Amino acid sequence: MLLAQNVYDTERDQRVLAVQGAPAQQGVVSRSGVEYTPDAAAYPDQRIIEGLLDNYFDGINRKNYELWKSTVPPSKWRELPQSKWTEAYDTTRDYEIKVHRIDPGQDRSALVMLSFKSEQSLEDAPPQVKATCVAWNVVYPVVVDEHGNAVLDISKLPNSAIAERCG
Repeated sequence: MLLAQNVYDTERDQRVLAVQGAPAQQGVVSRSGVEYTPDAAAYPDQRIIEGLLDNYFDGINRKNYELWKSTVPPSKWRELPQSKWTEAYDTTRDYEIKVHRIDPGQDRSALVMLSFKSEQSLEDAPPQVKATCVAWNVVYPVVVDEHGNAVLDISKLPNSAIAERCG
């Protein structure tokens, strides 16, 4: 109910601003090409999340393990040491990344709702969608780690991701 109320209030506020002649808020495109809707761009900590997502996707696309590693909690590093990570992502390229919404969570966390496409060889495709192009709709929780840094808690992905063949 609270989420729906926030969505409807935001839409009402945008209509009020449009009627009053105020300029409509613009979306944002990051240095790495991650697109943010006007709603996501308005999130107070959007710039922090922007840097985090740019580094995450640049790490994958540039095959830079250390950059990727800087965006996830240590538990993910232990699960995916560099040799396993390189094997899993060696053919992956993510693109058409769009952040649709960012909602605040508990304890300085946030939920980032985004979509993107990934291309990879068939052997590197996710087990639930064996395809060379996969369209993802995901919710990435952003949490604060033990060092006070924002990281993507992607360990929850199996329960917060929808993947299908690109269409």
